[in-house]
Amino acid sequence: MKNQLYETDFVRWTEEQAQYIQQNDLESIDWQNIQEEISALGRGEKHELENRLEVLLEHLLKRGYINSAYDNRGWEITIKEQRKQIRRLLRDSPSLKNYGEALIPEIWQEARSDIQDIYPTTPLPTINPFGESLDQLLTVTFWQ
Repeated sequence: MKNQLYETDFVRWTEEQAQYIQQNDLESIDWQNIQEEISALGRGEKHELENRLEVLLEHLLKRGYINSAYDNRGWEITIKEQRKQIRRLLRDSPSLKNYGEALIPEIWQEARSDIQDIYPTTPLPTINPFGESLDQLLTVTFWQ
């Protein structure tokens, strides 16, 4: 019976679970789905950081290596926005910093590959010129 509401009306299920917790009604809490949802929250934060890092690296590559004065402003705006959102993620979950830094080499390769596919005649660096420090990615202006 506990799982039925979880499957049919998630919002109502969350409200009900919050009420059970507030009332300390341990018998009524849907522990299995509570555990799954808490785990999913952490995965979601990690996934968001991965996505934002990839967009950031792609736009840093575009801004630094694609000769397009027409697009530079848009790329810079995207870089600024991704940096702001990553800083917010790290402010709210500082433990994501080590996770993000460990992912930079992998995400760099994916971002480079994606940009190379879009701009096949543009030579791109094979080694990450932006470094593997989140602090550096979030603060340094890599273009002239």
